[in-house]
Order: sequence, then structure tokens, then C-alpha cells
Amino acid sequence: MSPAMIVISTPNSDFNSLFPYSDFRDLDHKFEWSRMEFQTWALDVANRYNYSVEFTGVGEPPSGAEDVGYCTQIGIFHRKAQATEPDISEQQGQHVYQVAYTTSYPSLQQIKYRRRVVVYETYREVHRMRRKYKMGLTWCELEADPEDPDNPRRKFTSGLPSPQPLKEAEKSTEMTPKPFCIGDKFYVPLERIIAYPKVKHLCGNVEELRALIADAVELNCSGSAVQVDLDHYADC
Repeated sequence: MSPAMIVISTPNSDFNSLFPYSDFRDLDHKFEWSRMEFQTWALDVANRYNYSVEFTGVGEPPSGAEDVGYCTQIGIFHRKAQATEPDISEQQGQHVYQVAYTTSYPSLQQIKYRRRVVVYETYREVHRMRRKYKMGLTWCELEADPEDPDNPRRKFTSGLPSPQPLKEAEKSTEMTPKPFCIGDKFYVPLERIIAYPKVKHLCGNVEELRALIADAVELNCSGSAVQVDLDHYADC
């Protein structure tokens, strides 16, 4: 079988960076191709079986993220005409399909959807840092509390291993104010949160980040840091 035209579509993994998760789009997926991987495969197949191929897609990225390409990438294969085969280019150029159904998916340009993603990414980074902070704490000793001798206080000391060399992408983040703990509250400065690429991509500055998360995330009195309970959330 050698059809005149073949259309193949597949998720574009480059686009996944715009989603509030970074894994595959479906649990059944074993892999997802980037644009380079898909186009390399398609060009190799086209050359092997005497086809030409052009690339397009559906689901345009939001403004400012055009470099990730379409949400779904598409390869359109056309069989090359043989020397004895009549010219079928005119037949292929005719539109034989009509639109049966269209839908509009949420866009990060819409403020309510962007707010959801920003809140999700903020919580994810805050709790990731909180877990890392707790991993660096070890029970050093139990000190007697003069006011309540039956319930000794827990004293923490740092148990973090020696710092590892930072990757280039991490150096700018480490230049921002570090998370800290006061009592049983853990604080992450907004300047630290917005330094992470996914949050930075969604928010232009700290003021915009604060405005987007203020109604959903607990901030400290000055509004300069996210505040969570150090021990309230389950570690996993």
C-alpha cells in the first residue's frame, strides 16, 4: 500500500513547558517527541519511501512563547509521482474535508487560567523548598523546657551535605533571598519564587506575581514572602 497522502500527528513535547506539569500528557504515553525528534524521523521515512513531507500543527502557543511551536505537531506526507504516473498535484490540492467541530481550549493569556497555573507553580516550588529545608534538619538533642519539663523542646541543627557545584540555570536563583523559618512557619520570598523559569515565564515581575496569588496563597505581613506551616503538609 502506497497512499498518495498521509497525515501523522503527535504531541509536541517542547510545548509541555507551558503546562502546569512537565511529564507526559497521558499516562499511556511511553514517550513524546520534540519537534526536532519528530521532524528527523519524518524526513528519514519520507526519503526512504519516496515521499515529501511538510510540517504544521494545531494549538498555537501564547504570545511570547512562539519558540515552543504548536501544541500538536503534524507531518503531511505526499507520495512523489513516478515517471509513468499522471500528475496528481491538482487532486491533492483540492480540499476534500469540511470542519465538523471546533473547540476553544483555555489559554494562558486569559487571566483566570494564568492565575491557576501561577498558583500551582508557586505552591509546587514552595513545598519543594520546604521539603528540602526539612531534609537538612536533624534532631540534635532534646532540651528540657523549664516551663514544661514533661515536654522537652526539639532542637534542630543543619544536616545538609556539602554544597554541590551549581548548574548555570541555578546560579541566578541562588542570588535571590533564601527561604527561612521562624517558629513553625516557613517563608519563601517572592523574589526567590519568581526566579524559577516557569514562574518567571508567567509573571513579569514580583508585583504581578503577588497580585496573581494574593487571593489563594497566604503571604506574610509585608506581602514579600509566601508563608506555610513547616510541619502541616504531608511530605512525599
